[in-house]
Amino acid sequence: MDTKRFIQQRKRLGFSQVALSKGICTQSTLSKFENNGQVPSFSILEQLCDRLGLSIDDLNQDNASARHVRQLLNEIECAIMSEHYPQAIQKLKEIHVDELKSVDDKMQYFYLKGMASTLTNKKISTTLFNFTKILDELDEKHQTIYSQLAYLGSGILYARQNSMKHAEFFFSKVMAFLHSKKGEDLIGAPQVYYLRIVTLLYYCAEYHSLLKQLDASDQVLAEVLKICEGNHVTYYLPRVKLLQADNAINAGESPKVVKKFLNEAMVFARFNGNSVVEVQTAALLSNYEKIIKIS
Repeated sequence: MDTKRFIQQRKRLGFSQVALSKGICTQSTLSKFENNGQVPSFSILEQLCDRLGLSIDDLNQDNASARHVRQLLNEIECAIMSEHYPQAIQKLKEIHVDELKSVDDKMQYFYLKGMASTLTNKKISTTLFNFTKILDELDEKHQTIYSQLAYLGSGILYARQNSMKHAEFFFSKVMAFLHSKKGEDLIGAPQVYYLRIVTLLYYCAEYHSLLKQLDASDQVLAEVLKICEGNHVTYYLPRVKLLQADNAINAGESPKVVKKFLNEAMVFARFNGNSVVEVQTAALLSNYEKIIKIS
């Protein structure tokens, strides 16, 4: 029995032993399984695995095909985080959803497909289908972080359509979730978990900025920076610095402060190969210098 994989999946989804065992068994039963290999009854193990998007067979054997799909899904998620959208979309085409066995793999697939569509401005009906698959079918009790990511994607989609009441409905759910996680120590947490928290935080900061709630946006960006610096992650730094620059311009900060953020955005964009932010930074700097000259 592959207890190591079980534990990795629990941590990957952000479940504590208490949260995972709730309504199924005692924490002691789960602890004995994870720490001592003491296998609980079939019924209990099946429920625990189901909550994690695993099957009991997944713990008995791990075939090469399943490992390849999970690696591909993680590569796609990294590509989306670093704004390499064409690469992510191309890799998504390599995955056939009907062949996905794990519920977790299916949720990750629909989240990534929905997010890729959202961030590349695809049709709203097609995009929402992916998030709905998670919220109404795969995680209908909303017990995993994928529901929060689906709320986020839906909120971004409506905000980009300028349907702010709909956007507020979804972003409020994400913000409530993040508030419940406030104070959580993410230093040393599983990478896929804290990067998803960073994703939720960053887009909430972007949403605050869109509403001209600049102080709130900057506060959230400070949280993002703290997590990224603590875990030595640079994926989000180009976007964080660019948004800080935009907030500084809108807040009427000095040219010195604005240009500092823009220079940092450009450095991190080049370091991470993020051509999207590199182009956006150059454009914002050019426009900003024109405004300064006029004034």
